[in-house]
Amino acid sequence: MPEEHLGQRTDVFVTSFCQFPGTDPLEIHEVVRGELGEPNLAVLPQLVDRGVGADAVGRSATLLADLGFDLQPHGWRVGVNDGIDARRARSILRSDENLLADVLGAEQKPAQRIKLSVLGPWSLMASVYLSNGERSISDHGARRDIIAAYAHGVREHVARLARATTLRSFTVQLDESLIGDVLDGTIKTSSGYRTLRSIPGSEVRSAYQEFLKVLTDESSNFSVQPVVNLPTADERWIERIDLLNQAGITAMIVDPHGLNHRKWERIAGFVEGAGQIFLQVLTPRLSAPGVVEAVHSILRPWHQLGLSDAQLGSLTLMPRGDFSACSSSEAVDTLQKLSTYAQALEQTRVDA
Repeated sequence: MPEEHLGQRTDVFVTSFCQFPGTDPLEIHEVVRGELGEPNLAVLPQLVDRGVGADAVGRSATLLADLGFDLQPHGWRVGVNDGIDARRARSILRSDENLLADVLGAEQKPAQRIKLSVLGPWSLMASVYLSNGERSISDHGARRDIIAAYAHGVREHVARLARATTLRSFTVQLDESLIGDVLDGTIKTSSGYRTLRSIPGSEVRSAYQEFLKVLTDESSNFSVQPVVNLPTADERWIERIDLLNQAGITAMIVDPHGLNHRKWERIAGFVEGAGQIFLQVLTPRLSAPGVVEAVHSILRPWHQLGLSDAQLGSLTLMPRGDFSACSSSEAVDTLQKLSTYAQALEQTRVDA
């Protein structure tokens, strides 16, 4: 396993969400490589302004290995022959993979690490439909097949990038905005008149274990670190985190704005168990706090929980939200400020 694997590092780095504005991916690559080049954690940009197929659900459905899909008026449907919108989504993804290879190939220092972003498996299943028009999450057999297809498809996406580039360490962000609704039984049926039954926590956990087993298989010459993104404001956030931690998740994205003392305590336990925290500390387009204020806002709860400065290497700083509504210059400004915060935290860690 490469030395650069996220779980082994000790420095404070910066990364971002993968969503950026516009329709020119090369322009965004210039921003990403300029501001998030190593040792920071660069991302594979996603430009939703390109339209159908570039959206989060369509792009993630593209990664369902050996499953066709198409777009219907009610949403993306899986388990059918590819439609024209599916072919467009596949074309966008392959174009993004090829462009990344070209961009990295032109750099003098070979890149080793990158972060990708996809929907979490349960949020994807809650968002796509079966051929009968019902949500895929309603059918036990479909859930099993989709989890397996998705795990292998995401793994192959990573493998293609590893074959085409010098990248050997991949962070895969799993956006699970709907997993709470899946567990609570609040996902509406396709008709909208009732809700689907809740999925037992034991099934969610075991399915995640199978998904992660495929995704993080160590038999290749690259490593994969999953990081889960859950709504921190969820009242049952601790339960969700505990369930996914039991399944094998060891890194999570956290927005301090949604944290109370109990949630901070859970984060402290996560850090003490060698977990990694991706902390959202700056909102794009809003006035940024000074370095001293920003660093103090991070260190205050950190120290109150008994965590040491030496453990700050568990942190990666991120913006609060993505850049899809920002200009390129606003994205650059945000990332530069985050880098300043990270450098100050890193100095604190070194001095500890």
